[in-house]
Amino acid sequence: MVHGLQRRGCTVHFHHLRGDGAVVPVDAAHRTVWRGARFKTVSVAAPGFRAAAARRLAVERPAIVHCSLSFSLADGWLATEAHRIGAGAVVTFHLPYGRSGSGRGRVLQGLYRFWARRLRSFDRVIAFTTEQVERLTAAGVAAERCAVIPNAVDTGHFRPGASRLRAERLAGAELVVGYLGRLDPEKRAAMLVEAFCSAGLPPTVRCLIAGRGREEGRVRALADRCEQVVYVGQLDGAEARADFLRAVDVFCLLSTAEGLSIALLEAMASGCAVLATLEAGAAVAGPGAITLPGRRPAPRLAAELLRLAVAPGAAAELGHLARAEAVHHHDVEAMLDRVLAVYRSLTPASARVP
Repeated sequence: MVHGLQRRGCTVHFHHLRGDGAVVPVDAAHRTVWRGARFKTVSVAAPGFRAAAARRLAVERPAIVHCSLSFSLADGWLATEAHRIGAGAVVTFHLPYGRSGSGRGRVLQGLYRFWARRLRSFDRVIAFTTEQVERLTAAGVAAERCAVIPNAVDTGHFRPGASRLRAERLAGAELVVGYLGRLDPEKRAAMLVEAFCSAGLPPTVRCLIAGRGREEGRVRALADRCEQVVYVGQLDGAEARADFLRAVDVFCLLSTAEGLSIALLEAMASGCAVLATLEAGAAVAGPGAITLPGRRPAPRLAAELLRLAVAPGAAAELGHLARAEAVHHHDVEAMLDRVLAVYRSLTPASARVP
């Protein structure tokens, strides 16, 4: 997104907490690093942050302050400070939501109510889906302040094509089932591998897994026991992810809760058929997806994998539909158009937004 805004003529000053990630999308002159502590979904800035941030914003004089929640528990204050210097305040709300009535869904709705008090300071709250807006309004955020802008990916970079990984590690595979992402319990990657191994699939069907997390040991052990499973560890960079997804025919996501998975969108753009729960975003892939039940998805997953394995061309047809959905609804250029439209609606005519 930052690179896209720069291509459109915006000057972007990028603020982040130390340890947020390895890739910084701006040069040193436009980067500010803050000290703080992160606790999974909540970050706390170090003492003195507010005074120092106020001075920094006064120097930069942005037309828009765009916060990616959660930057820190000071998010609401950042919106107030933006207004003090005459800037518009925008926040993108990433928090996932779970199935209504489930334990995880109730916990996440509580977090929505927690963050809603801070979101009220912002002029616009960007959500990924209309369902997420419904959760936000139920938590107390005014509907007129919400804008739906789905996550997006570079559909020129993530596209079908030859894969080095497939040629080197999966020679002879006729169908490749894959997952790319965190190996944490809510993603249920280990459940995917177990269902794959129990499905009685032909030896020409392989399972390809990438990522790190709390279930890594369990996934490694399953891969060691089943020669049809290949675990490649953590992937670094967009090119490695693109090559991985070009190797995959069917992308599986069994999450119990998601916002709008970037990995899912990258898989769709790469021409992968999708097997996913509704909580993981099956509806996003449209006709390119097979929807799995949120509760006990493994039996249905195993049955669908077996069906695709014995139906030549079925996965490729679904992948073609998923690719079309990604290009039409989740291309990064369309997302940038929508973001800039929000910026323009909040800035005076004297402040130029491309």
